[in-house]
Amino acid sequence: MIQEQTTEVKKKGKGKIIFALILTLVIAAGAGGGFYFVWQNAGYLTTDNARVTTNLVAISSVSPGILERLMVYEGRYVLENEILGWIQNGEAMRSPVDGIVVHSNAVQGQIVAPLEAVAVVADTNNLHVQANIEETDIMRIQIGQPAIVTIDPLGGREFAGYVSEIGRITAAELAGQAMFFNTGGTFTRVTHLIPVKINIVDDVNLNSFIGVNARVRIPLRITDGDILHARDTEDTQDTDTAMQALRRDVSAAPGAEIESIYAAVGDYVTEGQILARLDTHDLELTIEQQRATINMLRQNSAVVSAQASLRAIEISLADAEHNNNTLRTLYNAGAASQNDLRQSEVALNAIRQSRQGALELLNAARSEVSASLRQAELTLQMLENQLEDAIITAPISGIVTAVFAREGAASPGLLFVIEERLH
Repeated sequence: MIQEQTTEVKKKGKGKIIFALILTLVIAAGAGGGFYFVWQNAGYLTTDNARVTTNLVAISSVSPGILERLMVYEGRYVLENEILGWIQNGEAMRSPVDGIVVHSNAVQGQIVAPLEAVAVVADTNNLHVQANIEETDIMRIQIGQPAIVTIDPLGGREFAGYVSEIGRITAAELAGQAMFFNTGGTFTRVTHLIPVKINIVDDVNLNSFIGVNARVRIPLRITDGDILHARDTEDTQDTDTAMQALRRDVSAAPGAEIESIYAAVGDYVTEGQILARLDTHDLELTIEQQRATINMLRQNSAVVSAQASLRAIEISLADAEHNNNTLRTLYNAGAASQNDLRQSEVALNAIRQSRQGALELLNAARSEVSASLRQAELTLQMLENQLEDAIITAPISGIVTAVFAREGAASPGLLFVIEERLH
């Protein structure tokens, strides 16, 4: 009995020791986690109040009128100075930047007022992450400071960036909400947010993520060597420019029907590779009609008639000159009268005047036909060039990063975007 009690006491003592060890490990883990949390907060300035953004440009007219034509739709990529629409008074609305149309609810034929936006374009050359930092933390960061960015749709992938700009005014001040009072007139202190611009230096296409949420971590324990100085910023801008130079837009005349497409987003294409074909059925018929018109001009009836008339007059003139010379010989020999010679010369001069008139008529007909023929030949050359351009080829070797073409649809202008990747 005593032995059983002793065994039971030993078991309980062993259990207490194990429980104590587990409790110690839990406390140690908690302390370690707490230390890590404190270290993270002390070493980084972190905010979830961030999003991908850029400059938004409203496209509008400066004068009232009817929207005669609108050539954009949401999601379309547009180029700087590209015409996006026409007002009936002849005014063209152009995009001031390269970008993506993110909003457009206007319709052709509607009346637009001055400065009324018919479309909104997001500037794709100025995409960045805007982090809203509390005013109590703003003195802990500086321009050029490195930053780590995660973008919600891209999961936990981290992108390297840097602080490129620190706002000089709070978001509340911009919204006109900087002061807060209750009904008794008591001031309520509110911690305001200051916008901070983060530029991403890693290769990531943000065109499809405008407005999405992001998370920003800015390391605070940095040395002077970690700061991106002005010269480094210029180098980064030069790199951005170089990357832009490796991009090529492939376009076709707006409105042309697209017959076939041979490339998709993500495809690697080589320079000269066929990307698409335009429908050329109507164009080929037009070319045949133009060639028939040229043949008709070359055989113009007015010219042919003038040429026949001139030839007939020249035959009569040759006969009249022969008869006049014969009559003059007879007159000199005393075998013809002076009156007969005079009548012969009058008739000869009349035929010569007729010849001059016929020659002028022929030259006028030829001149008119020549101008029409020259214009017709230029038009034919243009049509034949269009036939060659109906085969859309890649201007460089690279990755197809965007496709705006649709089989059976009208060309929107820009069909493909190709980017040459650096390895």
